Amino acid sequence: MSALAAPDLWIIAGYFLAIALGGWWASRRRGDTRDFFLAGRQVPWPAVLLSITATEISAVTFLGVPGTGYGGNLGYLQFGIGSLAARFLVAFLFLPAFYRARVVSIYEYLAGRFGGGTHRTAAVFFLLSRLNASAIRLLLAATGLSLFFGVPLFWAVVLFTGVALLYTAAGGIRAVIWTDCVQALVFIGGGLAALFFLVQAAGGWEAFWSAAGERGQLRWIQWTPREGESWWSDWNVVYLAVLNGLVLTTAALGCDQDLTQRMLTCRSTGRAQWSVVLSGFLGIPVAAVFLLTGVALAVAGPALAGGGPPAELGANEVFAWFIAESAPAGLKGLLLVGIFATAMSSLDSAVNALSSSALYDLLGPRWRQSVRAPRVGILVAGLLLAGLALGLAGYRESFVWLGFKIVGITYGSLLGVFLLGLTTRAPRGDDRGNLVAMLTGALVSAVLLAGIELADWPLGWTWIPLLNAALTYGIAFWLGRPRVPAVSR
Repeated sequence: MSALAAPDLWIIAGYFLAIALGGWWASRRRGDTRDFFLAGRQVPWPAVLLSITATEISAVTFLGVPGTGYGGNLGYLQFGIGSLAARFLVAFLFLPAFYRARVVSIYEYLAGRFGGGTHRTAAVFFLLSRLNASAIRLLLAATGLSLFFGVPLFWAVVLFTGVALLYTAAGGIRAVIWTDCVQALVFIGGGLAALFFLVQAAGGWEAFWSAAGERGQLRWIQWTPREGESWWSDWNVVYLAVLNGLVLTTAALGCDQDLTQRMLTCRSTGRAQWSVVLSGFLGIPVAAVFLLTGVALAVAGPALAGGGPPAELGANEVFAWFIAESAPAGLKGLLLVGIFATAMSSLDSAVNALSSSALYDLLGPRWRQSVRAPRVGILVAGLLLAGLALGLAGYRESFVWLGFKIVGITYGSLLGVFLLGLTTRAPRGDDRGNLVAMLTGALVSAVLLAGIELADWPLGWTWIPLLNAALTYGIAFWLGRPRVPAVSR
């Protein structure tokens, strides 16, 4: 990487100073375990909106999505159609139920609706999916840092994890949300600056649109299957992409403690609803900015230093190459800070959510009385994430799609059982039926994914969360039907 100039160093120093001050300010107020995880339900909804956006975007968007645009087109935005619809579903079906139940962990709702078995099983599913998905985000950010500074991947992972653990353990969800606000503004600004720079390198907006259109990289709707694919096997055909965006976003925002927990910090259900609905109108344009940045990198490549990214680089590495080798002074520092920000915003919320779920869903009430327990949980979660990230090193496929594939195995089961609770009334549903349904859905999903990846089964992977949610809901609905008492004669 070319040497950092003075403007880059000032930008990086300013970022870390802002995060340190934000974490210190948020940690001044002390309270019990519930306050540590919900901030007394006093967080303004605009701050929650920015925090949701920061966590959703992550290093996968910052580094991976430009790679998706660089080597393809804007088809990733098809998922945004379903994602936007999902936010209304979460706002008006899920959040009112969670606020009425006054839960800290959303899986406590399942305990009240069905019982302890469903509660604990859902929590375990969340812990497994969040550990894997967040480890991927951490690995991608650490890989970028390793490429920039030539440091071993191990130390890059340690740096990101250590910084996030410091302020999260000190300030809890307050520190997460308020530092996420800073980080969201940082990487959105970085993405816009990179896009404008690359468009100018491509000859201006008119030349960029013309060249990108001729290359077919501006297409964002795929109406029919690609050549050699069928309506079942092409995972990016529009109807399946929209449905997948609907299912995965509903599961992420309504069934994943990592994202839902911050919505529960708002003063009321209405404010929480504003935060989640408007996050779609902010997050989707941000994703479009990073996709267009990747397209602009492909168009402007020959005009950049080094003639553009080397052909041997993977989709996860092309934007990192641009930052390291071609970005000018000032922009380089801003984009490096953007990587730090996306890593921090993913890690801080993940370790906080993993700790809250472990305390409220799996451990007894005695643990919740300890002021140290949340911080110990955060430390353990950070160590697990770092270990998993290092274990995934060497994976070459786009991390954007890897993350979706992994969570599809558990998200569908979680969505199915939550929908059963929210769309039916007692006595419909029970612990035993839900356990069978969730395990069956996850097992079938794992088998399907293995067949698609290893045996080239003619089925698009985006079917997996759809089938999983439907299968889980159907089995749980049938096994949990009300029992008709026998009539004595």
